[in-house]
Amino acid sequence: MLSFLSQPLTDLELYSSHNMITYYMLIIWCVFILFGIIIKSKQNLIYITYFLIGLSIIQEILDYINRIFINDLYTVSLVQDLPLQLCHFTYWSSVICLIVSVSNKKYKFSNVLFNCSYIFGFAAFQGILTVDLTAIYTFGDMLALHLQHSLIVLNILWLIVVFDYKFSFRGIFESMIVVNILAFFIMIVNYFLGSNYMFLCIPPAVDNPLIVGDWPWYILSFEVLFLVFGFILLLPFKLFDYIQYNQN
Repeated sequence: MLSFLSQPLTDLELYSSHNMITYYMLIIWCVFILFGIIIKSKQNLIYITYFLIGLSIIQEILDYINRIFINDLYTVSLVQDLPLQLCHFTYWSSVICLIVSVSNKKYKFSNVLFNCSYIFGFAAFQGILTVDLTAIYTFGDMLALHLQHSLIVLNILWLIVVFDYKFSFRGIFESMIVVNILAFFIMIVNYFLGSNYMFLCIPPAVDNPLIVGDWPWYILSFEVLFLVFGFILLLPFKLFDYIQYNQN
């Protein structure tokens, strides 16, 4: 089993593995949405939420076990292995929202975290559509990379369907403030480590038309795109509210 996960693959084989995992995850997303709609037992929904929390935590642990102990081709370093990418923040924000949702308590910060998870989750979805193979050598690497992005999407969908989280107009600007504050501190880390966390120094090595130019222009374009996609991602919630209003 470990040899299967740690066997080096060609880029073509890695892309093929990525596509295969994507097909399975599309099915899993749909199944969980269906479960969230048809299951009426609150306790059963909470059990599934605990499962998602546990799965998310275990995935991250296994990811680092793979990096440190299983993959001989990978060298762990502070430059690339601290959990400081935007997807890490999004990942754990969605997990914290799940934890808060089963605690029977309401915290204002959970709405902020959901807003960030939802809009940053678009970046995770982009990470699935345009995968970056940097430091990805084996099926285990690809599986861990894909699961981190796809679990973000799954957690967000579950929060929306089961716990009625909603993205708001205010959430666009809250998220923009949060990401810029994060970027400021991550830039300091990048300066001292010579790293590229949050891709603030070098754009990701993917074929993506949304990445325009070199530093700093692609970062400035992200600021504009952030607002544009924020309003686009708000539309499903406004449409749902409009339909509900007319039905009542």
